[in-house]
Amino acid sequence: MRRRLATVLCLFIPLVCTACHKPKPADPLTTDFVCEFRAQYNNMTAAGTLTRRTADTLQLDFSEPQTLNGLSAEWNGDAVTLQYLGLSYTVDSAKLPEQALGEQLLQAFNAALHGEGERTEKDGQITVTGLAGDLPYTYVYDAQSGAPLSLTVPALPLSVTFSNVKTSP
Repeated sequence: MRRRLATVLCLFIPLVCTACHKPKPADPLTTDFVCEFRAQYNNMTAAGTLTRRTADTLQLDFSEPQTLNGLSAEWNGDAVTLQYLGLSYTVDSAKLPEQALGEQLLQAFNAALHGEGERTEKDGQITVTGLAGDLPYTYVYDAQSGAPLSLTVPALPLSVTFSNVKTSP
């Protein structure tokens, strides 16, 4: 009788514990989106469209300031291609300063995507704080869709807001 009771308990307890354990929902952070961005970088305001299709890729199409209107910068992992008025120039991304706007965006997006940094959730938003390269950053995204909301890198100083985000299903 005791042996039977022990066997039943050994089978029953793991089932109860498994049923009580709620699996953590998958992080909705996405790499496939297009949005508008507005960045405050030192004393300059830049704006335009940001496109991100995969990890390690990023494209910025500038509309502001007027001097950058029409400039496109695309990071593809190893290189950055700049296009302006029909001219194109590619440079090794390692030769760009870490403080470059696109480089900081890419590093912060990738760090958050790879689970680096501390995550907190509040009011439908997930905030990630960590290091992008050697610089501390705070990245906020929507807890439901994974759409980016804002990014700050106080050491630069850099502050970016994202709007009109369109993600692929």
